[in-house]
Amino acid sequence: MQDIVLKNVTKAYGSGEGRIVALGGAGFTVKRGEFAVILGPSGSGKSTVLNILGGMDCADGGGIDVFGARVDAMNDRQLVSYRRNDIGFVFQFYNLMPNLTAYENVALASTPGGLDVGELLEDVGLTKRANNFPSQLSGGEQQRVAIARAIVKKPKLLLCDEPTGALDSATGRRILELLLRVRERYGATVIVVTHNAKLAWVADRVIRLADGLVVDEQLNKNVLKAGDIEW
Repeated sequence: MQDIVLKNVTKAYGSGEGRIVALGGAGFTVKRGEFAVILGPSGSGKSTVLNILGGMDCADGGGIDVFGARVDAMNDRQLVSYRRNDIGFVFQFYNLMPNLTAYENVALASTPGGLDVGELLEDVGLTKRANNFPSQLSGGEQQRVAIARAIVKKPKLLLCDEPTGALDSATGRRILELLLRVRERYGATVIVVTHNAKLAWVADRVIRLADGLVVDEQLNKNVLKAGDIEW
């Protein structure tokens, strides 16, 4: 199977009266090469889905198949390899190493057979900022470094957790344009989780979560360019 398929995935945290059900049997499919957006309010389970897809958390039950790899059946060693080789992560607050330059932050994640760091920084428009530290970069520039760091190893799947959440509307559009270009240029499947429903307009597939369940999944018949959406 060359798609991403979640089947009846469950996840709870805590026990007894403090037990919180994050996912109560969620399931959906994302095709290879798609740009998918998962929408939902805080507490809907969307970040839990992202963490389980990325091998950072384990489901309590259900099946997780990512391009033929049964993530739910992996042991710890296999999960480390999966995260290192197949998955790229982009977070809301960048998570850059403050004592490393933009170039060094990206190079830190590079692997044999990956992309050239210098060429990648040029592609994301940061050649002139390569020797700057994160504190010397704007929020949008830091997020571009974070995206370059995530794709330098040529991951099969790029997972983005509120990638525009800390940015103004103009910068957010530019980041969306970059993520769409990553999908087109490098062939990565991209999944974005967000509470911002406007991002759904640029997606091939839109998945809506509520209370740990998928309440709607549909293909977008009228995909817009990032620059055309109202923020």
